Amino acid sequence: MVFSSPHGVISIPENKTAWDWVEEHAVKIPNKPAYICAITERILTFADVHNQARKICAALAVEGIKKGDVVTLHSFNCVEYPVIFLALTRLGAVCSTASPMFHEEELADQLKHSESVAIITNAKMVDTAVKAASLSGIELNRVYTIGHDISTSLLSIEDMLAKDIPFPNLPPVDPEAIVAMPFSSGTTARPKGVLLTGRALFAGAMMASHSEKDMEYTMTVLPFFHIMSTLLFHMAFYRGWGTIILPKFMPDEYLRAIVKYKVWNVYVAPPIVQFFAKHPTVDKYDLSCLKYIGAGGAPMGTEVEEAVFKRIGAKVGQGYGMTELCGPVTMPAYEINRPGSVGQLLPNSRLRVKSLSTEADLGPNEVGELLIHTPAMMEGYFNNPEETKNSITEDSFVHTGDVGYIDDDGFIFIVDRVKEMIKYKGHQVAPAELEDVLHGHPAVVDSCCVRGRDLDSGEELPKAFVVLREGASTSPEDIMEYVGEKVAPYKRVRQVEFVDAIPKTMSGKILRRQLQLREDNKIKAAMAP
Repeated sequence: MVFSSPHGVISIPENKTAWDWVEEHAVKIPNKPAYICAITERILTFADVHNQARKICAALAVEGIKKGDVVTLHSFNCVEYPVIFLALTRLGAVCSTASPMFHEEELADQLKHSESVAIITNAKMVDTAVKAASLSGIELNRVYTIGHDISTSLLSIEDMLAKDIPFPNLPPVDPEAIVAMPFSSGTTARPKGVLLTGRALFAGAMMASHSEKDMEYTMTVLPFFHIMSTLLFHMAFYRGWGTIILPKFMPDEYLRAIVKYKVWNVYVAPPIVQFFAKHPTVDKYDLSCLKYIGAGGAPMGTEVEEAVFKRIGAKVGQGYGMTELCGPVTMPAYEINRPGSVGQLLPNSRLRVKSLSTEADLGPNEVGELLIHTPAMMEGYFNNPEETKNSITEDSFVHTGDVGYIDDDGFIFIVDRVKEMIKYKGHQVAPAELEDVLHGHPAVVDSCCVRGRDLDSGEELPKAFVVLREGASTSPEDIMEYVGEKVAPYKRVRQVEFVDAIPKTMSGKILRRQLQLREDNKIKAAMAP
């Protein structure tokens, strides 16, 4: 049985990309703010975005970047970020977004796996980028900076804008060409490059914003390298909204910006919803303008939603999506929602619920794996035909790896994760990646990472079960420090438990679910009244 969206089908042009919006808004609303830095109050109008994106595109073309080349964009949120993304789209290059929290080894890994020919980094992170470029074989003159770095002679985005190079004779942007390659982590393999076309991002933005009201400003603190935030700035550009940008979450600056710009809705990770519910700083601000908070990335309880509404009068809705689907595929409606659900399918989307035991399609209120079809879905994984074949069915549905059901009214509920990803503060953490790092510790012979729990906050966190080498002696703190030195902060192991052996199948595959069940039971016992 195939379930369709209760919101029907909207018309999505076949031959358009985000660049069409850039050109249209530069003519229709040239002086309207497109991007505003909440810290410096620097403003880029829609005309500025068009002008600067063309200049950056021209400069990169002179640098030898051409259609089909992959360029990694490595920066915290800033007004330049979406402009660079759009410039690469116009050039016909592929933008591979990378976490600004990466260590040089992690960044080098993505540079190599994406086959990037260049990297554009923030000047404040240039040391990491230069080291990663060296490790991955990228020449120093292919490292570009956002902002000037006085310690190097690297070409900056500001230099490119100042050169004012004539715009080259380029063919129109091909909607079917790959424009983005974010990375999606798996539990049994290294992160995979997800191939997204210009049309997919265009469709995703139209679908996700179909029910949004007209507004002057939206706001993002979600990192731009994350697919949801990438789609958000596409949504805002499509609708002609101004986007308030913060480089990271700073409580007072965040709340002050909401009040100043009268922001009506925000999209955040679950920890910020907890912030709205509990943090004393919230009481210092009149947040009556804020009516809706959209959240995704990890499950939340209805208690938090109720606490936020009672405190500031804003509704909280949970959505669901994944990188392979170009971001959200469900979103709650403002006026109606079902507690505990992740909303209803976006327009033009279809769902199958597959039995976990028989492969048969299931009906309403029956629990199985969710399979999604949408015009915003990926083309596949970069240089990974086997994983692509395993992830996309012959009738073009994507295996989500998540278990859930759809009720009689079209509301979707997530009940478990087949893929076993750990969600820490809204970030996806791949157990296999942490295990790979753990196995480099001289005292560790085997390990398995599962979803632990902070008993105070209730938040999910990475926990490692570790088997020590015979005769080895170390502490949980030493193990956590070792991993912390090699991975981004959100990937750090937060709990360690030593065990005699890791349960495995006869073929050697980790029986992760056994240890997850053991941990879940331990958590339940600890939280019992």
